[in-house]
Amino acid sequence: MTHRAEQIVDAAVAAIKASAPTSINVYSHRRIGLSEAANDLPAISVEFGEDRPLDPDGASNIAFIDSLLELNVIGITSAVEEQDLKADLLALRSEIHVALMADRTLGLAFVADVRYGGAEAPDIDTEIDLLVGSISTQWFVHYRMNISDPT
Repeated sequence: MTHRAEQIVDAAVAAIKASAPTSINVYSHRRIGLSEAANDLPAISVEFGEDRPLDPDGASNIAFIDSLLELNVIGITSAVEEQDLKADLLALRSEIHVALMADRTLGLAFVADVRYGGAEAPDIDTEIDLLVGSISTQWFVHYRMNISDPT
């Protein structure tokens, strides 16, 4: 069995795949190489970030730990014109938002809530023939795990 953090990433990927158009490729833990592979774009990648217990002492209960896992969900696409690229990035951001807010437990019994954590400014690469851009959104997943086993 895998760590609950990986199960959360897998559930987020599944939610986005189920909601987004089939023309969008959805991956877990994949950002490197996507900007060079135009046939892989548009794409969304889900990665886990920091994971912090909600209680400053770690566990507020002797049986379980409530934790807040950061998910970094990155939309990547390409376009010829900058304004088209930015519009496409915002469309990817909307797809991500709709998918993750549709079921705020991600279909997992141990997830209490998914919370929006903001988005970074678009990152645009002008070094290649096409403009390639990415936008990173942050999400916080409140989940519970057994104090002696994170699976």
